[in-house]
Amino acid sequence: MTGTRTTSDDGAMTETGGRRPLPTPAARPHPTQRLIRHNDILDLVVQNASLSNILQVVTGMVEREIRGCRASVLLLDEPGLHLRAAAAPSLPAEYTAAIDGVEIGPQVGTCGTAAYEKRVVITTDIATDPAWVPWLGAAAEAGLAACWSTPFLGLHGRVLGTLAVYFDHPCAPAAGELELLHDAGHLAAVAVQHDAVRRLLHDTHRTHPLTGLPNRVALTERLRAVEADAVETGDRFAVVQVAIEGMSHINEGLGPTVGDSVLRTVAGRLGRLIEGRGVAAHLWGCDFVVLVVGLLDDDDARTMAEQIRSALTEPFDVEGMTLVVDVSIGLSTYGSDVLDAGDPADEPLRTANVALERAKLAGNQVIGVYDPHSDPGAAVRLLAPELRRGMDDEELTLAYQPVVTLGDEKLDHYEALLRWASPHGTVSPEEFVPVAEQTGLVADLGRYAFSRALAETARVRAAGRDVGVSVNLSVLQLSDEGLPGRIADLLGEYDVPAHRVTLEVTEGVLLNSAKGWGTLARIRDVGVRVSLDDFGTGFSQIGYLRRFRFDEIKIDRTFVRDMESDVMARAIVVGTIGLARAADMDVVAEGIENRTQADLLRELGCTHGQGYLFGRPASTPSAT
Repeated sequence: MTGTRTTSDDGAMTETGGRRPLPTPAARPHPTQRLIRHNDILDLVVQNASLSNILQVVTGMVEREIRGCRASVLLLDEPGLHLRAAAAPSLPAEYTAAIDGVEIGPQVGTCGTAAYEKRVVITTDIATDPAWVPWLGAAAEAGLAACWSTPFLGLHGRVLGTLAVYFDHPCAPAAGELELLHDAGHLAAVAVQHDAVRRLLHDTHRTHPLTGLPNRVALTERLRAVEADAVETGDRFAVVQVAIEGMSHINEGLGPTVGDSVLRTVAGRLGRLIEGRGVAAHLWGCDFVVLVVGLLDDDDARTMAEQIRSALTEPFDVEGMTLVVDVSIGLSTYGSDVLDAGDPADEPLRTANVALERAKLAGNQVIGVYDPHSDPGAAVRLLAPELRRGMDDEELTLAYQPVVTLGDEKLDHYEALLRWASPHGTVSPEEFVPVAEQTGLVADLGRYAFSRALAETARVRAAGRDVGVSVNLSVLQLSDEGLPGRIADLLGEYDVPAHRVTLEVTEGVLLNSAKGWGTLARIRDVGVRVSLDDFGTGFSQIGYLRRFRFDEIKIDRTFVRDMESDVMARAIVVGTIGLARAADMDVVAEGIENRTQADLLRELGCTHGQGYLFGRPASTPSAT
C-alpha cells in the first residue's frame, strides 16, 4: 500500500512514499493583492452578505492564488457528524452531490478525516489512498487526482467545516500554499460564525409571547446601551426586579387562563408606568424587570420602586373577578461606576435579584435594596484577587492555640489557625475561607497552612518539646486525589511524626461522596490523626461516625458555653463524651473560658480542652 496522506500536528507535510513532484508553481499574487482580497471578503461579512456568496468568493480567491486547483468548502452540521457542501464553484455538480452529507471519521477521504482529526490532511494521490475507496469512481469521473484539506475552527476549538483544494494530477503543496489554505479557512470561519450570530439574532423572539414585553435578550441589549451611556454621562439608572407572589394559588384555584390574564395586566401597568423613563421586561414566569433611566439620585429610584409596588397591589378586574396580588421588589442603582473591571454586562440584573431575595426574607413588606456587604457574590469578586495577592505577599499567617489534657492541664498540641492581616484590615477566616473554596484557591491555602504549621512544630520539637499540631482541612480538598501523597511528603520534609499531626474536617458535601471518604481514608493511612470538628452542629455527623474511624471529636464551643444553663446543651455534651469513650476516641471541648467549665468537663470524662482559660492564639507556639 502506498502512503499518500501525511501531515504533522502543525500542518507541515512530511513524505512517506508515493509522493509525486509538484509542477513548477506559477507566480502568485503580490502580498498586497492578497490583503486587498482578504479585506474585500471581510467587507462582505460586515455588510451581511449571504454566507453562500461569501464562501464562493473565498473559494474563488484560493483558485486564483493556487494555479490549477479547484476549491471547495464543506460545513459540519449541528450535531457535528456530517459534512455538507457549501461552495464548490469549479467542481462538477455530480461530484459535489456524491460527497454531500458524508459522515466524518478517521478514514473518510481527505475532508472527512481532516474534520474528524482537526488537522490538515494531504492526499497527494487519491487513487492510492484506501480512505478514498468509496469515492474513487466519482473522483475519477470528475478528473480529481489529489486533495489537500484544512479544517477551520470556531469558539472552543469546535470544527465548523473544511476548506479543500483538488488537482487533476497527483501533487503535494509547495511552500506557502498550506499557509494560504489556513488563511482562507480562517476567513471562512469568520463568515460562518458571523452568519450564525446573525441568524440567532434574527430568529430569536425579542418579546415574551404571553405579555408582549421585551424578553431577557432585548433587555440585556438595552442594559448594555444604558451602561455605556452612564459611563460617558454619569447619569444614574436603576434595575428593579419584581416577583408576583401567589400566582401558583391563582393558577391552581382559578385556572391558568386567569393567571395569564393577571400577568398580562401586570405587564400593562408596568409598561404605562415606565413609559418615557425606561423599559419594562418580562424575564420568565412571574418575574419582571423595570430598567429606569435618567434618575436624579438613589431616592428617585426608591420612589419609582414604591410606585411600582403601589401600581401592582391595586385590585385586578380579571375574568369578571376582583383579585389582589402581593409583590416582592428588589432594587439596585448604578451611575458612572456601573461596572468594575471583570464584571459581566448583566451584573445589574444579578444584584437586583440579590436585593429581591433580601426582600423576600424580610416578608415582602419593604423594598429590598442591594447591599454589597450582604452579597456572597460580591464578597467573592472583591476578596478573591485580594486573597491571591495576600498569599503571594505572605500576609496570611498562623496563630497557635494550645490544646491541653484536662486531667493535668498540660500542653498536648497546638491548633494552627489561619489569620489574614490585609492592608485594609483584618479579615476573618469565616470570610476568606469560603471565598477560597468557591474560587479554587482552597488547595493553595491548605498547602500554605499545613507547611507553615509543620515548620513551626518542627522548630518547637527541635527545642525538646514533644508537641503536636492540628490543622483544619477543607472538605473540598478531599476532591484532590494527590493530597495524601503531598501530606506524606511534607511530613518527611519537616521530620514531624505523623501521629503528632491531626487534620480536622467539618461536615461538607464531599463527606457524602465515596471519593471524599476514600481520600480521607488514604490520609489516615499516612499515619496522621483525623478529627471531626464542630461536633453537634451538623445533621449527618452521627452517620459519619459509623462510616469512618475518627481519632477525635471536637465539641462545638456553643454547647460548652451553654451547658451550665441549658439542659439540652449539657445533654449533648454528656452524650458526645459517652459516645467517644465507647468508641475509644479522644474528645476536645472547645471554648473553655472559666474554671467551672473545665472542672465539669473533666468530671464528665472529657479528655482534652481548648479555650482562653488555657491560652489565647499566639503568633508562634511556645518552645517552653
